[in-house]
Amino acid sequence: MGGRLRERRVLVVGGSGNIGSAIVRALAAEGAFVAMASRAGQRLKDASQRMKKDGFDVFAVVLDVTSPESVDEAVHLLGSHWGGIDVLFNCAGTGMAEFNPGFAHSAIPFYSYRLNALRTAMDTDYFGCLAVMQAFIPVFREQGRGMIVNVSIDQDMANLRGFAPIFPAKAAVNALTAIAAREFEGSGISVNLLTPGGFVGGGMIPTDAPEENFGKLLSPEVMADAAVFLASDEASGINGRHIVAREFSRETFLNR
Repeated sequence: MGGRLRERRVLVVGGSGNIGSAIVRALAAEGAFVAMASRAGQRLKDASQRMKKDGFDVFAVVLDVTSPESVDEAVHLLGSHWGGIDVLFNCAGTGMAEFNPGFAHSAIPFYSYRLNALRTAMDTDYFGCLAVMQAFIPVFREQGRGMIVNVSIDQDMANLRGFAPIFPAKAAVNALTAIAAREFEGSGISVNLLTPGGFVGGGMIPTDAPEENFGKLLSPEVMADAAVFLASDEASGINGRHIVAREFSRETFLNR
């Protein structure tokens, strides 16, 4: 185990998911104190237990991003447990299978979805991200520092057929990230965007998805190096950047 993030306090929202778990593991392996936050359920329990079994300093936090009360409870819990947080990763999101179980092989056009279904994705993916950011900004302001990393999709993926329920919400996250970064310039609070650089297999995208539709699927571990960097002291002062995990090289990035 490394020590680049020793004693850094990190909250990973959506931490029990495919990408979220990979980020949690990478951060904990570098010595960070990590809170893995997701909705209550067996998935969160199982993910937390796997991390602890592997020797990582991780604890589970029940957090439903669509519930203001749940978000506020998480803020108070982490305040009493750690006295604050240093880094916030927003990874929570809905999966296409919730809207179209056969999406990997057969697309449903946007006009066939009921508005309530589309609002469900927007509530979680966009408004959920916004709500968590709003809740922790006072913590960061009081500390005089803080890092926010929003995990989303690459812009060139946003027009894929059949993804109307979730990709517009992710595009909104991208825009929110850019706006927030501008608004926090020079404040000690940074807001950056992290995307995989392709589709990640095993989570939202089934591993048997046809390559002609989704390209070569990436492993969730592709996020590790960039996530660790963005949570580290080396990323202090870096704000408003879009980092593509598949293309990320710490040496190249620092030498630009």
